[in-house]
Formats: sequence, structure tokens, C-alpha cells
Amino acid sequence: MGQFRLALCAGLVLGTFVAAESGAQAFPARPVRYVMPLPAGSETDLFARVLGKQLADTWGQQVLVENRPGGGTTIATEVVAKSPADAHTFLHAITALGINATLYSRLPYDTQKDFSCITQIGNLYGVLLAHPSFPVKSVPDLIKLAKTRPGEISYATGGSGTANHIAAEAIRIAAGIHIVHVPYKGSSQAALDVLPGRVPLLATVLVEAIPFIQSGKLKVIATTSPKRAPSLPNVPTVGESLPSYQAGVGFWALVTRSGASTASLNKFNADVVKALQAPDVKARLAAADIEIVGSRPEQCDAFVREQIEVWGKIVKASGAKVD
Repeated sequence: MGQFRLALCAGLVLGTFVAAESGAQAFPARPVRYVMPLPAGSETDLFARVLGKQLADTWGQQVLVENRPGGGTTIATEVVAKSPADAHTFLHAITALGINATLYSRLPYDTQKDFSCITQIGNLYGVLLAHPSFPVKSVPDLIKLAKTRPGEISYATGGSGTANHIAAEAIRIAAGIHIVHVPYKGSSQAALDVLPGRVPLLATVLVEAIPFIQSGKLKVIATTSPKRAPSLPNVPTVGESLPSYQAGVGFWALVTRSGASTASLNKFNADVVKALQAPDVKARLAAADIEIVGSRPEQCDAFVREQIEVWGKIVKASGAKVD
């Protein structure tokens, strides 16, 4: 009888182990939805399609990039929050995930409870650009001019409540100047009015700004991130000349609805981290000046919680709110 019980226990343990292993191996069991909160054709969207192809080749399953722009990324985020909790639907989360938790009075999901991280893809850099004719070359220049022309200088962004909007508002607050925000439906739309000089300034992410900088159509005033961008080593950060300026980290991460099995999340994480080192994916990130992270799920969860707190303080100081 003792030997029978021992054998039974051993069988149960082995069965549990095999089930866990098969659960990991079984993911994904069907086509996967890669939900993109930005329009098709954006640099972020183009990257997602490169990464999606890499994952599809690894899994032998379709990875369907689904664009759900609008609502300051809340539309796409809600889609994932209400999807089955099996990691087959995931979100390309951008910095707005950390901002919206404070920016919005009400959200159709709980940012801290309804999602599990797969990995942080990488860190992004924000930039403040100007039309070449605008008589400003640095943050001190901008502050000096803005104080002589209060309320006359405007800056464009891809929308109210975006990381670029909040970063520019943080400059306004730290410098004690009055510059006017002009929101657009996406950075590409904002650029259309800055390129001909109708609006003098553009706050955006470097990944979207590289073509304008390289062509000389726009000039860089400063990076709005905590540190200098690798491709712009001679361009100072806002904080270097304005110590009271606070900035969160711009980021890309992959998140899914909470409740997926640990085995599925771990396999998903391992496959994405491996994909980030694939030559075509790595080249795309390097060209966009994105610093690869590839963190573990628990590290990514901790990072997102931290960024919700950091960006939350900046949002509150700016007074920005979406009801």
C-alpha cells in the first residue's frame, strides 16, 4: 500500500510537471492578435509588423496586427482588457499606458490590475523640434523668447495627454513660461503644420522625427527624455539646462490581459526576447534609436507600476485632465 501511494504521488507530480510543460509548448494554440493603438503606417506600426512576422515564423501561427487608434490609446487598451485571459491577444503598449492612469478621470479598465506584462521592448527618446526659421537653438533661447512673447508661441503634438504633450507641459511649468498647445490626431498630422512653419514647435518621439532631422526640414532644440539620445550625442536634454524639469521614460512594452498562465507568459516572453535579437528586428530598433530592454514579465510589471507613479506626478503638476 505504501509503495502504491508513493507511486501515485510520483505520478501526480509528474503529471503536473508534464501539464505545465505542455501548457507552455501549446502556446499559442491559434492565431494571435497584436493590437496596435496607433494608425497603420506609423513607425511603431511598421516595427510591429516586423516583430509579428518573426513571432509568426517561430510559432507557426498567424500574428495579426490590428490597428485600433484613437482615444489616446484607450480604445486599443480596452480591447485587450476585455479579451480572453489566455495571452492570445496582446497590446503594443506605449508611454500613454503609464500616463492615462492619472490623466483620465475614468477608464474602462484598471491599468494596474487588468494587465500582465510580457516584456518591455525598449526605451524611447522624446525630442522638441523647431522649424528652421524659428529663432531658437536651445531651451534657454526658447525660455528667453517665450518670456518676451507670452502666449504667442505654440507647439504641436500628436494629441492631448500624449507623452509628448505632458513632456512639453513639464517644460512650460519648470520654465515658468506661457506657450500654447496645439493638439493633432497623430504626430504625422502635427508635423504637417510644423514643416511649413505654421506652428513653430513640435514635441514628438525621436522614432517619428528622424526623417525630418536627417533632411534638415526641422531642427532639434533638445531631447525631452532623462538622458541624451545615442544618435544625437551633441543635443542636450531639457534637464541639463532646466534642472527643475521632470521627465518619465518613454517606452514600448507588450502586455496582455491578466490571468494568463505563467507557462504561457514565460514562453511568450522567451520568444519575444529572442525575436528582439533577430537581425531585421534589431536593425529596425537601432534605426529608430530605441534602446532594447527585453525584460522578464515581473521586471516589466514593476517598471510599468513605477512609470504610472512617475508620469502621474508630472500629469498632476501640469493640470492636464481628460474627463
